Amino acid sequence: MSRRVTLLIALFALALVGAAAAPWTLRENGLSSALSEHMRERYGLDLTANGRSTFAILPIPRVKFEDVTLRFPDQALKAEGGTLRGEIRILPLLFGRVELSDFDLSDSRITASAQALQGLNWGDAFKSRSRALHARRLVLNHTKIQWTDLRNADLDVAELVIRWVGENEPLTAYGNATWRGERVILSEASIHPDRLASGGISPVRLAIAAQSARLNLQGDAQLGINPGMTGEGGIEARSVRDFARWSGVKLPFGPLVRAFSVRGDFSFDRRRLSWPSATVKLGDDKLEGTMAVHFDTERPVITGTLAADDLDLTDLFAPFAQARTSSGSWSEDPLDLAGVTGSDLDLRLSASSAHLGKLRVEDMAASVLVRPGEIEASISRAGFHDGSLKGRLSLASADGVTEFKSQGTFTGIEIAPFLSSIGEPRWITGQAQGQFAFEGRGKNPVDVVRQAQGRSTITVRDGELVGIALGDALKRVEKHPLLASLNWKGGRTPFKEAQAQIVVQDGIGEVMEGKLKSADLTAELKGEVLMVDRTLNLKAEVSSTASPSSALAFDIDGGWDDINVMPDARSLIERSGAAKPLLPIHAPADRLAPEAAAH
Repeated sequence: MSRRVTLLIALFALALVGAAAAPWTLRENGLSSALSEHMRERYGLDLTANGRSTFAILPIPRVKFEDVTLRFPDQALKAEGGTLRGEIRILPLLFGRVELSDFDLSDSRITASAQALQGLNWGDAFKSRSRALHARRLVLNHTKIQWTDLRNADLDVAELVIRWVGENEPLTAYGNATWRGERVILSEASIHPDRLASGGISPVRLAIAAQSARLNLQGDAQLGINPGMTGEGGIEARSVRDFARWSGVKLPFGPLVRAFSVRGDFSFDRRRLSWPSATVKLGDDKLEGTMAVHFDTERPVITGTLAADDLDLTDLFAPFAQARTSSGSWSEDPLDLAGVTGSDLDLRLSASSAHLGKLRVEDMAASVLVRPGEIEASISRAGFHDGSLKGRLSLASADGVTEFKSQGTFTGIEIAPFLSSIGEPRWITGQAQGQFAFEGRGKNPVDVVRQAQGRSTITVRDGELVGIALGDALKRVEKHPLLASLNWKGGRTPFKEAQAQIVVQDGIGEVMEGKLKSADLTAELKGEVLMVDRTLNLKAEVSSTASPSSALAFDIDGGWDDINVMPDARSLIERSGAAKPLLPIHAPADRLAPEAAAH
């Protein structure tokens, strides 16, 4: 064969290859119409190409439709704009049939209705795979998905690949999208739709990750009258506050909870999601027990019974710490429980050791209830500084007004270590017991305190007053009354029993009974505790049991965080023979001279 003929054959073959590889524009009533008919018969989709439609053979047969519109029946789904690409199976094409093996939709806008999609007969759609070939893969690129009946659920899909080779293989998916400004990565999804459609059980695997949360699960799912799933999995949120803000999911104590995760065997159906044996992490704390989320109520209810070796509850009580300003006064900021009562909670907690700020308890059993606008926390038992305590605290908000209630009892508590634990000086020792009950209502903490009502009693036995020796002070006041005001500090005053009872009315606590008894002296306390101003206005009368005429009065005043205790100057001067004439004489009005009375 001559070189010229060889060259012509090569050029002709090259031309054929170029023609096969180059896209050909399709006529409206040609292959384009056949593909549209194929889409309608096989997938129930109406395809309209408003732009150019092209076809190429090499490297594989493929078609491309520009500016397409795809419609599912009953307005369940509609895709507008963008480019649809598809790969054509070669063997059916040789027999004049169109069979697409892959779809690729890019730069499109999809509008969907979740309710309409749920109403489609998915069972028949999945069963039909055994009777006809379907596309093996669907790829979405740079596509926006908007929902007509789901609020704040729109997605900007960067890439989504759905692959299903055949009925004996699982349907798999992976990709990533932007939801509410945050990137969400679907790293793994696997399910057998045909098994579910035929009433069987399908293995399921799912892994989704975002910046603030992560979900991983694997198990077995089934449909039917009572669809559900069982398996093993976990949910993790780096910050519950950030997750709640991003997702819009309202959670109890959402703004207050740190990192949270729950992992273990689970079961899920229409009524609830439950972990019969769960490991929960709350910040750095690890808890174990059971958890469940109930969906068969008006609002989702989270329930659980959890136990921990050590538990930090400080963050949950942050709103109470915020009741005071940095200067120490009561806050005037409005009280709002809506942000922390997003869904119902019924939680039982136990811990070998738990701390709330500077306070630490041992062997604690507690419960927390959250309802719309209401929070109730109670401690049924807790060891506290060699003693025990129990109590209940509740907050309820309605129409901008919050009602506060608290009550509790304590017994056998070593009071000096307690004072040290909260950063106060150890000015008294002994074992304390007592009870309290307070309530109030208002729009802000200062209103609640201003309207506070309640009562408290405390008894301390076999203790000492540290920093004052009242017995020595009484002896000095007999000999040198004026010097007693200079030398009263120092030493200790042991006592058998000290008790006080305070009744609070409209934010003012009145000391109804205050006594201290020892072998050598007795003391009585009277006055007021001003709760709004956080100040004291008290007077203590101390007398010797051996010589009742030997008495010494103390003024106790100042702020709660800066208490002043000083001997009463007037009583000391009256005891001093030299200084008593210096006191002003206040004669009764009926004993004034006639001329003075006339004036």
